[in-house]
Amino acid sequence: MADLEFIEIPKALVQDRPAFSFDIGGTCAKLAYIKAEPTCSAEEGGHSNGKANQTVKIHLSLYTRDDLDNAFDHLQKSMSESGDEWRKGMVTTTGIGGHQFKTRLSEEFGVQTKNVNEMSCFVQAFRFLCQNIPHEQLLMAPSEQGAELMSRMRQQLHDFVETLNSADLIKKEVDLGGFPDPEEISGALETMQTTNDKTEVTFEDMFPCFLVIVGSAEGILLIEKDGSFKIVDGTNKCGRTFLGLGSLLTGAKSFEELIDLANKGDSTAVDEMGSDLTTGQGNDMYSVIPQDMLLFSFGKAYKQDIESFNKKDLARALLNIIAMDFVQVVALNAEVHNVQKVYMCGNFVNKAEVMRDEISKVFVQRSGFSVWCSKIEYKFVQHGGFLGAIGALLQTIQKSDESK
Repeated sequence: MADLEFIEIPKALVQDRPAFSFDIGGTCAKLAYIKAEPTCSAEEGGHSNGKANQTVKIHLSLYTRDDLDNAFDHLQKSMSESGDEWRKGMVTTTGIGGHQFKTRLSEEFGVQTKNVNEMSCFVQAFRFLCQNIPHEQLLMAPSEQGAELMSRMRQQLHDFVETLNSADLIKKEVDLGGFPDPEEISGALETMQTTNDKTEVTFEDMFPCFLVIVGSAEGILLIEKDGSFKIVDGTNKCGRTFLGLGSLLTGAKSFEELIDLANKGDSTAVDEMGSDLTTGQGNDMYSVIPQDMLLFSFGKAYKQDIESFNKKDLARALLNIIAMDFVQVVALNAEVHNVQKVYMCGNFVNKAEVMRDEISKVFVQRSGFSVWCSKIEYKFVQHGGFLGAIGALLQTIQKSDESK
């Protein structure tokens, strides 16, 4: 695998020398490294006082955990271009696999290795990047498809409000069974759109916040303004669960294959929707349920065989369940801890646009029933799947007099 990603950070903040780190998780191995870069003369297009002389490039490579042989080979080839000086420095590892492969790393590369705290790495990398790279390089912009989806979801909720009002159910004193007041829903939608349309924030404005790791599992870190942090919650139903159940349901053998199926699937062929159980007519609380509202995940699978469903639809329905569970855990914790800023990282969201879109959709849906959820400013961190590896690397190259 070639270098598919890299970030450039100010040279003044780090030691400009070859170095590398590994973050080996439950499913993926993330590699961050600095190597000797080729220099160009002015005649070849080099710029002696340009950006290249002011920044250091951190290369980022991603491998599945069962493909570590290729990851090690790639690293050996890349680092061989930098001579042997890098072998004298400490190599940091993190993640659940960091301890497991510590001895192998030491023996194959002839280096000293040190395992460092995974959560500290995520926080250090996130704060460092927040301070030292442009905002547009830090956070991911919504996809065109995602933006259209958000607009459609908001419109559906607005239509729901109109239905409540036009049906005059409240004035007729019909028991809405806990549905929020239509005016509350409208206010929540307006708040959410205003909050998440922000395009620029300062470093100080970003904290306190949740940094949510969306990988094999989900972990929620509360980071305070002073850089202190704590783990507040999480769930084991995340990327690894998606892979495990997805493999059983569809036979897919890789994350890419499963995501491709989900991207092409239609969850309404598996899930029970409002249109399956209600007519949209009448004068009771059920008559106002939107026809396209999800009522029961996998509801149509009851008493059916798996052969009755398309693999693509099963994959999308599974993705939706994971996204809904994820947002619920984040939103409830945000309300408990009075947090309004949420930054999501991890390869389950960084490598799957469809997952980012689904999470965004669920946030909009929940805003119709939770005023607090509408106040949440949620963003996805660019290169967020590599924060652990970047943080581990910074622990060996970041200059000690710089804030961590």
